[in-house]
Parts: sequence; C-alpha cells; structure tokens
Amino acid sequence: MEEQVKGKKVRWNVSKAMSCVYHVLLGSKLRIRKLKAYTTAMKNLMSLYKLNQTQVWILCMACERYFESEDTITLKNIASDLEMPVLYIVSWKKEMEALVDKRFLEQNGRNGAFQPLNDLNESICENIEYIPQPVHEEDDIDFINHMADRYESRREENKSARAIQWELVGYEMKHRNLPVVQRVLKEIVNFENRFILYDIANDLLKGGESNLNTTLSDLYDGGERYRVATAMMEEKHELFKNGLVEFSRKGNLSDATITLSDKGRKLLLGDKAFLFEDSINDKNLIKVDSIKEKRLFYSEDNQKEINRLKNALQEEKLKEIQQRLKDDGLPVGVAVLLYGAPGTGKTESVMQIAKETGRSIVHVDISEAKSAWFGESEKRIKKIFTSYRNACEICEKKDEKMPILLFNEADALISKRKKDTSGNCAQTENAIQNIILEELESLKGIFIATTNLASNMDSAFERRFLFKIKFENPSTEAMTSIWMNKLSWLDEKSATEFARDYDFSGGQIDNIVRKIAMNEVITGERPALSDIHHMCKCEKIENSECGRHIGFGM
Repeated sequence: MEEQVKGKKVRWNVSKAMSCVYHVLLGSKLRIRKLKAYTTAMKNLMSLYKLNQTQVWILCMACERYFESEDTITLKNIASDLEMPVLYIVSWKKEMEALVDKRFLEQNGRNGAFQPLNDLNESICENIEYIPQPVHEEDDIDFINHMADRYESRREENKSARAIQWELVGYEMKHRNLPVVQRVLKEIVNFENRFILYDIANDLLKGGESNLNTTLSDLYDGGERYRVATAMMEEKHELFKNGLVEFSRKGNLSDATITLSDKGRKLLLGDKAFLFEDSINDKNLIKVDSIKEKRLFYSEDNQKEINRLKNALQEEKLKEIQQRLKDDGLPVGVAVLLYGAPGTGKTESVMQIAKETGRSIVHVDISEAKSAWFGESEKRIKKIFTSYRNACEICEKKDEKMPILLFNEADALISKRKKDTSGNCAQTENAIQNIILEELESLKGIFIATTNLASNMDSAFERRFLFKIKFENPSTEAMTSIWMNKLSWLDEKSATEFARDYDFSGGQIDNIVRKIAMNEVITGERPALSDIHHMCKCEKIENSECGRHIGFGM
C-alpha cells in the first residue's frame, strides 16, 4: 500500500468547520440558516477540498457519522438527518459516487453505503491538507487476497459473518470489472459460494491447501457452518457438483483438506492458472538425465518399428506431425502399446526411447493408482491424466519437451471389461477403463503402456494405440550379440553356444550376468564356462537338470 502524501498544515480548524456545517444541516429540511460561521466554514471547505456545495454537505455528514460510531452513511441516513423524504434527495447518489471517484469516500458493504477514506480521516485529525491518492489498480490476485484477509480478520474485529459478507458483496460489486469477478459471477450465482472459492484460491496462492473446517469457520457462524460442511463432505455442494473444488485429503471434518480443481484454477486464476496447476510428483518423475544409456538388441522387424517411433518422438518431427494431424482433424496424441513376454525389454525400451528423444518419464505406479476405497480409484486415475496434461501445457509455455506418460505392466487396466457389473469391484474397474479410453481419445501428449497379456486386452483399446509393437524373445543372432555385449570377454563361439542352447529373454540373460558378477566378488575369479552353463540350466524353474529333487518321490 502506498504511503499517504502529507499535505500542508491548515491555518483554520477543519473538524470544527465540518461540525459547524453538520449542525446547521441537522433537522434543517434544507432551510439553511446562513450564519457567518456556517458561510465561512462552507467557503473554506469548498476551497480546501475543491468540492461543490452538495458534496461538502455529504462529506460533513459522512465524517460526523463515522467519527461518532464508525458507521457508514446512506441516502436514508442523510434524509433522516435532514428530516426530509429520501426521494427528495435521491439525486445526491450521483454526488456520493463523485466523492468516491474523487477519493473522499469509499463504498462499504451493501450498495449505497459509504464511509470516508482512512487517509481523509487522518488528515482531519491532524488538521492538514488532504491530498487524494490515485486509485490503486487492483488485479485479480490483489482482489482475492483482500477478500480472504477480510474474512480472516473478522474475529479480531468482532464482526459477524453476515456483516463481513455484506461488506464484501459491496467490494465485489465495486470490482466487478475485474476479469476474475466477471468469470466467477458468470459461473456462480450464490455469493457465499463465490466467497468460498476466493478463500480457497487465496490459500492456493500462498502455496497451501485449505483445511475445510478452518475455511468454513472463517466464512460461517453457528449451525450454518455445519450445514455447509455436511454438503461439502458428501460432495453434494454446488462447488463439487460444478467440478470447481476437490478433496486433496478426505477424512473427517477436522482434517479434510480441499483445493481448487483444474477447472477451478482456470476460473479463478485465468492465464496465471498454469503457475499453480498440479504438475508431476517428483516421486513418479524419471528425469531424462537420470536414465542410463544402454544398448538394446531387437529383431529386424522390431528394430524398424522402434526406429519409426523414435523418429516420430524427436521434438521437431513431433511438432510437424501433430500440426499435420491437427490440420487434418485427426487426434494429435501418440499412444503406444509395447506387448510381449516378460523380460523382453519393453520397459527398458521406453527408457532408451526417452533418453534418445530427450524426454523425462512420468512413471505411473498402478498399485498406487488403484485405491481400496470405492470411488477413489477413478479420481486418482483422472488426476494422473489431469496432472500430465497440465505438465504438458507448462512444458509448451516454457518451450520444453513434453514428458512420456508410462503405464508399466498395465495388464489390469486395459484388460477386457467385466460383463457382470453387479459388484463394486467390477464397476470400479470398468469406470477406470472408461476414463482411460476417454483420456486417450483427447490425448495431446505421449502415452506408452506395457503389458505381458495383450491377448486379454479390451478391443476398445486397440484402435486407441497408434503404435503396437510386439516383443518376442530375441533370435539366436540377437542373443549372441546380447551375450557378447553383456560379457565383453566372451568369444563369439561361446556366446553363440549360450544363445543356441538357452531360449532366454534379455531379462534372464541379465540374471546370469549378475550371478557371474556375484561369483567374481565371492571367489575373486571369473567362473568357468561350465559353471555358467550350470547357472543357465538353473535359471528356468521348470528345468529338472539343476540340482537334486527335494521331497517325496514315488
């Protein structure tokens, strides 16, 4: 707030002059006795403040009322002091509004209630010239802060919720040309619900969430608070129905926290919303710099598909592709399914694709996404896509590469939908799949899912995936290359022998390499080829050549 510029000392007494005018007006019915003291006082006040006669009258009555009882003044109050009908002086409303424009009065509370500005009051007390300061042009953030601050300070001022509400209705109307007020007025008719939104938005701006009990205590008194709290906890309140707020933690009233939804942020914060939108949790974010580069070996067909995908995800190419698809009225998102036997390199392929295209990965923990609480799983899945979408928008604004959204081992999420939906579990799983299908339809980013059971995939998902790449155990030639890459000291003949004798996936070969490393640490020597063959025979559980049978025999 700007500091008030101090004026010069006034040679005559301002407060006495205003008191003189007020007492002449009191009960006068505007039959003014033009005594010398009154005439001098009016001349001095009109000259000091550069106001007309009616404006000086209004100002004197407003200041008397404020200094006497810290109360506001209305046309009705003025008519009562003058002992005249309100209709007789209704044209004075324009003069009151002129005093607001000239920075002598400010609107306070209900329409038509005014009070002197604090700077004017101080100048009267100090008997100095009053220099009106330019109006501070409030923006959306200033407005939200003021609304919340008034609620939070009402207890100290011993003001009821209703009194503050009336005050803030006036303040909101005074600032109805602000973009935030225009947006909120268009969406929410009930002023109490608008004030809840402003309060929650203020907490968000301060970097926190809103404790539901504290928020409602600021806004309501008595039983009204519990009525609203019940509607909130049951998510039947208008703000929940309109999708403007959501629980960030839901327990009982004392520990429940709420925040603005993605829609609510955009409504309250406009073009600043992206600064406060939920982005990706660092716990689930694999940054591109942390991905270790590895060489992977594919069959010839797989290599072609992987290369096509890598090329499509290069930044400049992806922008061109998405613009072309957009121009043709086609979905612009890139959804990829990597499917095949376990250990064939699906997850590692995602890592290396991300590494080569310079993209981080949002890795979704499927077990965390599926909650035991009925209805929570759907919200969590929806939140994952909302957060990812926000992250992509932020990347676009910062001219950064959008990350890859990875659903690893997504078998349970994309499997055939349940036909029997009588149970809660089946309903929840079907609801989750419907959400994923809808999100893939409107996807603007990069989504990759991996699964071991593509044969059980629901047909509705198949057309959503632009790339569908099947991973099989590598050929003998590819496995030979993998063995030689993993064990650089191994000659080609021995590597070919291992590749031919053991139908391993890349993951199973990794297990053998780890056992060799452990053996070298324990014995200090590299194991013989015969020992490595023994390790290979023991790798598959069904292999009967490894060790002796333990248990009963027939």
